[in-house]
Amino acid sequence: MGDYQRRVVAFLDILGFSRLVEMADDPKLRTAIEGVLETLRSTLAPNEAHSLRLTQFSDCIVISAPVEPYGVNLVMHGSTILAGNLLNQTVLLRGGIAVGNLIHTDDVLFGPGLLRAYGKDTSGGPPRISIDQTLKDEVASWHNDFGLEALMRTDTYDLTTMLHTLYSYEIYTPEPEIGKVVLDRNAIYLAEQIASQCYRVDHPPSVRAKWLWLERYWNEAVSTKGILTSTSEFAAKFRAGS
Repeated sequence: MGDYQRRVVAFLDILGFSRLVEMADDPKLRTAIEGVLETLRSTLAPNEAHSLRLTQFSDCIVISAPVEPYGVNLVMHGSTILAGNLLNQTVLLRGGIAVGNLIHTDDVLFGPGLLRAYGKDTSGGPPRISIDQTLKDEVASWHNDFGLEALMRTDTYDLTTMLHTLYSYEIYTPEPEIGKVVLDRNAIYLAEQIASQCYRVDHPPSVRAKWLWLERYWNEAVSTKGILTSTSEFAAKFRAGS
C-alpha cells in the first residue's frame, strides 16, 4: 500500500450531477452528462512526471500532488480550469483544497489530507472551492509564493478563504498581446447564463441561492473595472420572467 506522503489535495464535487444521472432517461440530460464527463477528461489528466494524481468517482474528483510549488500550482490551476470549463456548461463546482498526509494510488485513496479537503465541501454551501488553513500556511512559509496567493480570495459572504476561480477575468485587460486569451465574448456568455440561472422559476430555492452567490462573486470580481460584462445587463430581462 505504501507510506503516507505529504500532499496537497483537492476534493471537488460537481453540483447537480447526481440529479442529472437520476433523470438520465431523458436523452437531452444524457447528452449533458456526457458533456460533463468529457470536460473532466479533457481538463484533467494524471501526470506521473510530477506525481499529479487524479481519481473520479460518481460526482466527485480528487486531485493531489506533492507539497512543493509546482505541485500546488498544478492542483490550484487544475481546479480553477475545471471550475471554469464546467461553468461554461452551466454546471457548478464546490469543494476544498488542503495539505496533509495522503496515500493516493490507482487502488487506494485515504488519509487526513483528504478528510481536511472533504471537510471544506460544506453540504448546501456556496459553489466555491474553499482553501484550508494548512494550504495558506504552506504557501505563506515559502520565500516566493509563485503567484499562488493571488489565487486565494476572501469570500465577502462569510470571510472564508476560497480559490479565486474568476481570477483571469478579474485581471483581464482589453489590450491585445501575443498568445493572450480574449475573454470578452465568453464573459458576456457567462454573465447572461449566470443571470438566467438566478431567476429560473423551476430551480428550487437552494439552487437559486447558489447562482445568486455566484452572481455576487462575478459582479464583485469581474465587472467592477467596467471592462467585462456585469450580470445586471441581463438580470432585468430574466427577473421579469420569473
